[in-house]
Amino acid sequence: MYAHLTEARAAHAPADPVSTIMSTPVAEISARASLAQVAETLAAAEVGALVVVDGTTVLGVLSERDLVRALADGGDQDVLTAADLVSPETVWATPADTISAVADLMAEAEVRHIPLRAGGHPVGMVSIRDVLQVLRTH
Repeated sequence: MYAHLTEARAAHAPADPVSTIMSTPVAEISARASLAQVAETLAAAEVGALVVVDGTTVLGVLSERDLVRALADGGDQDVLTAADLVSPETVWATPADTISAVADLMAEAEVRHIPLRAGGHPVGMVSIRDVLQVLRTH
């Protein structure tokens, strides 16, 4: 699977819209989900970050890094919820932003995943791996 994605993403240039490399559909999880459920969802979806929703309201993004830190700090995986860990200061991009601009956002915010939204709704996710595949070929 990765070889195919690598070839497809390498065909893009840093000035291309990030929509050309975004992953869809967006993996989401309920704000009420336990950290055990978060871990299960991350593994099942084979992603490194989830968009946390409370009904139809998007709260932000929860990454595998957030999960590991919470557990390492002694958090109970069956008591803490996605809402307890989600960052309200999520950095967002739009599908029209360039791959290069999203790379800059990632570097400035020190994050490895950026969700994309259009019309106020999440429409895709871009990881540092996606961006690096493009940048390393140019």
